[in-house]
Amino acid sequence: MEKIRKAGENDKKDVIDCVLDAFQKDFSGFINNVGIEKVRNFLEDILNIDCFYIIESEQELIGAMALSDINGRVAYNIKKSAQKHFGFLMGWLIYIVNFREFEINHCESNDTGFIEFVAIKQKFQGKGHAPLLIKNVMNEKKCKKYLLDVVDTNLSAIKCYSRMGFSEVKREKTKFGVLKEFNENIFMEYEMR
Repeated sequence: MEKIRKAGENDKKDVIDCVLDAFQKDFSGFINNVGIEKVRNFLEDILNIDCFYIIESEQELIGAMALSDINGRVAYNIKKSAQKHFGFLMGWLIYIVNFREFEINHCESNDTGFIEFVAIKQKFQGKGHAPLLIKNVMNEKKCKKYLLDVVDTNLSAIKCYSRMGFSEVKREKTKFGVLKEFNENIFMEYEMR
């Protein structure tokens, strides 16, 4: 039986491992260039665990997601942390190419929640865990509107969110798309009834 709960400080390492597993394709080049431990330490510095929720079985963590609001995104101090872990120049480049967009707050009011880092471990993907986790958190938080963004190449996530009732509201061309292997961020919205 799955259990959904707010993540705590003791869950941070497991949440980071889950994010790295779920987004393995996205992080593989980064990890190959700088090493897994540096990436883990960097994520540990920038992710606010207080924004995360987890879904778990009795044996292990299945997945995680974060919910941010008008007060700020789940990632913070990204540029400073990137430079700390990867050196001044390399850190600046990593920030500009890969992480700068994580600092843009898309919430317009206290009634809006921004869903981020929806990460289900690969071995659990496609089994309904993401919709279960997202719906549970949305029902608990009771915002009037929820936003999320997904890259245009993540077709399974787009399909999942569409089935849940999210609808596309805009697309933004990504900078450095060739390096990131996607062209656009698709923003989707769900209004509670």
